[in-house]
Amino acid sequence: DPTRSNKWGIQFFTRSDYLPLQKDLAIANRSYNYQISTELLKNEFRQLRLRVGFRTLQDLRIGASNSLSDKTLVGRAEYNMNEWKGFLKAMWLYELGGGQEQKREFTYVAVPAGQGEYTWNDYNANGIEELNEFELAVFQDQKKYIRIYTPSNQYVKANYVQCNYSIQLTPASLLPHPTGWLQKILARTTTSSALQINKKAIANKQLMVYPFAQGLNDTSLISLNSFMSNTLYYNRTHPKWGFEATQSAASSKALLSYGFENRSLQSWMAKMRMGFNRHWVGYFTYRNALQVLNTSGNVFVNRNYRVDQTQLEPSFTYIYQSKWRATFSYGYTHKANQLDSMEQSTVRAFSTEMKYNVFSSSSIQAKMSVQQIGFKAYPGAANTAVGFLLLDGLLPGKNYIWNIDFTKRFAGNIEMNIQYEGRKPGAANTIHIGRASIRAIF
Repeated sequence: DPTRSNKWGIQFFTRSDYLPLQKDLAIANRSYNYQISTELLKNEFRQLRLRVGFRTLQDLRIGASNSLSDKTLVGRAEYNMNEWKGFLKAMWLYELGGGQEQKREFTYVAVPAGQGEYTWNDYNANGIEELNEFELAVFQDQKKYIRIYTPSNQYVKANYVQCNYSIQLTPASLLPHPTGWLQKILARTTTSSALQINKKAIANKQLMVYPFAQGLNDTSLISLNSFMSNTLYYNRTHPKWGFEATQSAASSKALLSYGFENRSLQSWMAKMRMGFNRHWVGYFTYRNALQVLNTSGNVFVNRNYRVDQTQLEPSFTYIYQSKWRATFSYGYTHKANQLDSMEQSTVRAFSTEMKYNVFSSSSIQAKMSVQQIGFKAYPGAANTAVGFLLLDGLLPGKNYIWNIDFTKRFAGNIEMNIQYEGRKPGAANTIHIGRASIRAIF
């Protein structure tokens, strides 16, 4: 009965796939699928969704070996809870399964400037676009390429497991009228935690059940993407002052045609907010990060790096009603590569940003940044993968970056947007970029 909050079901279906063979279509495979599921949603504070399936796949292509037939178990469980008047809010998702995985190859394809994600740097000056010369672009005009994965003719049998959770603790829900210093501290504190793991590994005749069983360097892995974040807030909604600290870690590993590519980013961030009066708010941000790239292919080892980054940024914001906002900031960033030539960069940046709003009609936003970049490395290091990362796509010396964004609404549902960006990197020529768009809002 679909109207019931608690449900269960049993399902069976079969599927046949066909492939072209000369002028006809010939059967390629047939699968038999069995599935049971349940949803327990009657309790609004604890809800469970569960689905388990079993599939038998037969390879029926002409001349195919029976060994290519496969049996797969898939499952998915999702649990949500909201306990103790909202003190604990949590979500948990777990999924597992198996199947065939293609090794991936990739190419970079040119697109109109601003519509891509990657930029090409001709590191060896041979005029040939090579795979180890593409980086994630920093500025809009550099985004001239997209990365396209193409399937190869190599397959491996793989299992996968996915695990996500998020937890938020809000002690104020249990302490509406705190007394004593300890209760007052707890009532102003909020914590949140999140974890995501998505892993595929070469099958070894057993299901991959435990997502934490194998490390990043395990050569049986096909791909691994993980993200973890923990944040502590204090006085999050207090108008006078507040503090937050975040620890995060992200990592990925992918099996490509030339080998493995490993990336990781570990970060610590602390941010202090201080409201001086109704118009002025001050912020101080500290961030430390470790960014690592490691590739196993011989052609790509020149891209490997291990960059440690420390950043300090005090800023002040002036707010006048809801119309005017201005921010003034100074940032100091030091980056150091801990591999090979030990390249280093130091960035001192002065920035100002202003925004003016006309209620329900138009807004204009402008930003100007002056960055003095010191670069300590061997000659030519700026034109390398690690140099691009240390310099953030700019050049040693004084760099100027500015932009203006104007938005105007006509007749309630027609919106016009005009953007202008400029950049003067080091001793290079000034770059100007302009964009305009009109959209209808229904």
